[in-house]
Amino acid sequence: MNRKYLVDTKTNEYLCIALKKGQDWVPNNQNHLAGFMNTRTPETESDSVLVSGEFQDNAFYEKWIRNGTNIIFKY
Repeated sequence: MNRKYLVDTKTNEYLCIALKKGQDWVPNNQNHLAGFMNTRTPETESDSVLVSGEFQDNAFYEKWIRNGTNIIFKY
């Protein structure tokens, strides 16, 4: 399954914000999104540590979890 994530590369926290079901993206963890974003530097600023991306579960694990991300939000 593909998911869209926001990852804070400074604190190593991440949040799954959408799930792909068929051809459509379904919002996920929207009740946590505002709190997550309020504590980060916006992506548009040059010193931002927030990155976003679409990953398959295994690819996300290899890129982020194995490399030290430490907080997982429920899917």
